[in-house]
Amino acid sequence: MKELKAILKAGIFALALLTVINAKSQTIDQFDTSYNAGLSARTLPSYSWYQTFTAGISGDLTRIDIGFFNYIFGNGTLQVYEDTGITGNMIYTSPVTVNCPGNGCMLPFQVNCNVVTGNSYTFHFIPGIGMPDPFGVQQDFTNSYIGGEMYTIDPSGTYPFNMDLVFATYVKDESTGLEVAMASHNSLYHISESTV
Repeated sequence: MKELKAILKAGIFALALLTVINAKSQTIDQFDTSYNAGLSARTLPSYSWYQTFTAGISGDLTRIDIGFFNYIFGNGTLQVYEDTGITGNMIYTSPVTVNCPGNGCMLPFQVNCNVVTGNSYTFHFIPGIGMPDPFGVQQDFTNSYIGGEMYTIDPSGTYPFNMDLVFATYVKDESTGLEVAMASHNSLYHISESTV
């Protein structure tokens, strides 16, 4: 009986340790956190926007956080493409819910696709049912993220916005299987699952 208890305790300890390791806080690969402007995005047919970025780590892109503002409760579609723009190979698409109770919200969206260090990618948001018209998207007016840029799409075409979205990407490093940060990431910036 003592042996069974010891085995059970060891099993519970191992399970707890694995849970803690697996649930550790994710770290950021690419990001722009300078929220100093806002886009009043439209929900009319053929309106959407996207942000390009350059992967700093090869591995699985696991999450993209996007900044919104003001009250929003609606649906949309999040897509990820290889290369700059939405003409490349689509490597991920999923319906998403945007729930921003007000003020500024950094919302996490789980994704699952592979990225390679140094390659360009694009995440594209298409507004759907329930999104207010217009809805608020956080931007960086200074265009400080050097690995990409924001674009807007409307019925007349696609245009660079000369700004960036407020966003963050998370990559699970394929060499270790752990979420790790790019060497030059800002360790003072952490995005949790809640709004900011």
